[in-house]
Amino acid sequence: MAMKDYTFIRPGIAVTISAITLIASLIIGVFLIRSLRHAAASVDAGANLSETLHRYNAKWEVYLTMATGTGPEYKRPEVITQRDSLRSDLQSALQRLDQRSSTTDEERELIRQILEGLTTTDPATIKHAREALVVILGNQDRKLFDAAKESQKGVKLATVLLALTIVAASIMLIPMAWLYLRFKRGSMIEVKL
Repeated sequence: MAMKDYTFIRPGIAVTISAITLIASLIIGVFLIRSLRHAAASVDAGANLSETLHRYNAKWEVYLTMATGTGPEYKRPEVITQRDSLRSDLQSALQRLDQRSSTTDEERELIRQILEGLTTTDPATIKHAREALVVILGNQDRKLFDAAKESQKGVKLATVLLALTIVAASIMLIPMAWLYLRFKRGSMIEVKL
């Protein structure tokens, strides 16, 4: 149907362009949802693991102070019991972390070094264990930054999706709505069949 008062572009072309942009919007919308879902899962898992690792680091520092302390306050039975309890908690927590499917071989080696550091008071071993824990924390922070970059991709996809939706609306819907309003006001629109 050709309309005389519709001078923007030919209706068939406008409908085709609108349909193509809406299909593209739908496809980009699916990618956007997947991207944001993946980014949200990555950030959530990374944040939980980062919090866990920081908690382990705090326990490690307290344990290390208790294990290497030479003052009489570190020789009391309740302090020794607390120290041994901290070591046991850390060992079991690190072993659970080691058994996770997402743990890489490099992280497993670092965890092994930390576990070694929990079994001795040798300064060199403790130094390696402390460095290993810092490296694991750094790697986890890097993963969080990577997840944030993934979220930025989602924002870009959302921008493209919005732009395509605006194009579809401006090509087809706005001119048709303008014609409809003119028709409702009593203007004559000549329709050729």
